[in-house]
Amino acid sequence: MLFTSKKDLWISIIIWGISIMGIVVSLLKGDTIALLVMLLFAMILLWFWFKTDYKITEDKIKIRYGPIRQTVQIQDIKLIIRAKTPLTSPALSLDRIQITCGKFDVVAISPMHQQTFIEKLMELNENISVDDRLLESK
Repeated sequence: MLFTSKKDLWISIIIWGISIMGIVVSLLKGDTIALLVMLLFAMILLWFWFKTDYKITEDKIKIRYGPIRQTVQIQDIKLIIRAKTPLTSPALSLDRIQITCGKFDVVAISPMHQQTFIEKLMELNENISVDDRLLESK
């Protein structure tokens, strides 16, 4: 099951703003090398914006954050809590869930449909502890 990332407006404005402004400024200056560099930079930024998602398979979560890939084994997940940390993570929103797996591994993600995402994980691993604030709608 594939879950796209929730996207905050301010993050979208930053990503699209930097991409567009870099290209426009390079075009206005007529600097071909700067334009090529900015096009490459814009493509990488927009890769993050268009391709951030989380795929739940039978035994793992495959996290895709632009060119970056990460895998979390569902049976290793110990805890899921609400997180609003602005630290770098494969998420395009500050409305995140933090997944703790193994002894020290932590990843914060922002699936569009958090409740469904968590329910699917709990179906696959009933030993996951979930923050009560994430289960308020039940």
